[in-house]
Amino acid sequence: MLTAMLDRKYRGRRKGIPIRAGSVRQARMEAKLSLAQVAANQVSRTAIHHIENDRVKPSLETLQLIARQTRKPIEYFLLAPHGQPELTEPHQELVQLEHLIATRDFQAVVRLGLTLLNRGWSDDGVALVQFYLGQAYCRLVQPNEALMNLPTARAQFERYGLEWLAVDALDWEASARGLLEDPMAIALANEALERCRRLEPRQNQMEARILGHLAGMYVVAESWALAISYYEAAVEAASAVKDLLQLGKVHHGLGMAYLQLRQPAKARQHIDKALALYSIESDQSAVYRVENDLGDLMLYEGLLDLAEEHFLKAMAGAEQLGMDRRGLGFILVNLGEVNLRKGKLDQARTYLDQAQEAGAAVGERIVLSLAQGLLGRLEEKLGDSRAADDHFAQAIEILNALEMPARLRDCHMEYAQLLDERGDIRTAAHHWRLAAQIGRSAALGIHFSRRYGDSSFERRQSVS
Repeated sequence: MLTAMLDRKYRGRRKGIPIRAGSVRQARMEAKLSLAQVAANQVSRTAIHHIENDRVKPSLETLQLIARQTRKPIEYFLLAPHGQPELTEPHQELVQLEHLIATRDFQAVVRLGLTLLNRGWSDDGVALVQFYLGQAYCRLVQPNEALMNLPTARAQFERYGLEWLAVDALDWEASARGLLEDPMAIALANEALERCRRLEPRQNQMEARILGHLAGMYVVAESWALAISYYEAAVEAASAVKDLLQLGKVHHGLGMAYLQLRQPAKARQHIDKALALYSIESDQSAVYRVENDLGDLMLYEGLLDLAEEHFLKAMAGAEQLGMDRRGLGFILVNLGEVNLRKGKLDQARTYLDQAQEAGAAVGERIVLSLAQGLLGRLEEKLGDSRAADDHFAQAIEILNALEMPARLRDCHMEYAQLLDERGDIRTAAHHWRLAAQIGRSAALGIHFSRRYGDSSFERRQSVS
């Protein structure tokens, strides 16, 4: 358990601690670690060997090291844990934080974590609190707050040689940057994946989560083939540890990727699996996101009333759960598109204006670009070609800054189609050419490999 990383202010003198016979060896074997891995370059392998064979009693610092590396609570090793409150009580709040994370009560994690940060913990204690806080903020879709905690926690874990914790923190840091549409997110997630795969023993659950995060980033970038390849790898890793919630997220992502590839039957199959798994795990925040994506599926199939019904359920669910405004903009954009396609232009404008407000409030530039494109189509329907051109110019400008070639290509194509229908063949041809050039560059991996620093991108792209 993570809470075995104890606060130094309670360490006291380095005197031997009586421990339960055989507990250290049992913990090491269950964790599938060698003597050297437990020692972690902090003590000698011989010292761990002597402790295992009851030849010496460990100091508190050494016992803490053993607990950290084997992921056991310190109570696991003690002869009389309830009779040694000076060793166990200071860490019950960390145990509580870990429990709140496991039960997904992220608001409670934030409340307790912020209180604990003011307690004067040592560096390692602060790192654990910040790690839990960062994770909770990511789950609450508050990436800026997450990034105020995770990099500091990761640096501290690395300083102490706690690689498995450092990798975990790095993954959540990458996830937070992904929420902010930071181009460095993919590079950080790839680093986390590489480091995770070097851990001994192998961490399948963490690997599945990292793969899922990477796939989600490629979904945002509209690199569907890459997204599917990562999601499929995540299914394999998550299945190995029977992680139902992670499997639900992966099937959810696969559903959306197949929808974008115009394969609605496969999309529906995966989304239905996701809903079933989310229901088993009682993850209501995931359920409302599926409602939004079911709306996307209905929208693709031209079932506008059903699509609107799902989008309204998604918006009601987001508001009921008190989620941060991040993510709400996408639902509002979808509602704007439904009403635009229904010919309800005033209602469409209202939703799109609200989407822009929500997107601007939390820096969701993709939401802003989508809203601008739809407003361009709306103004064209109203006969205001100049306003339509202005909106598409703003959408293209936003996407250029984001450096997401697939989204930028699609925006040029949508604008070119509008210009063709308007009769402006010359300008339309210009945008068709730009879309083709972007598509060729993206296919070669030029844009991504340079921007994201992912040297393996070209290889993976050719394989997929």
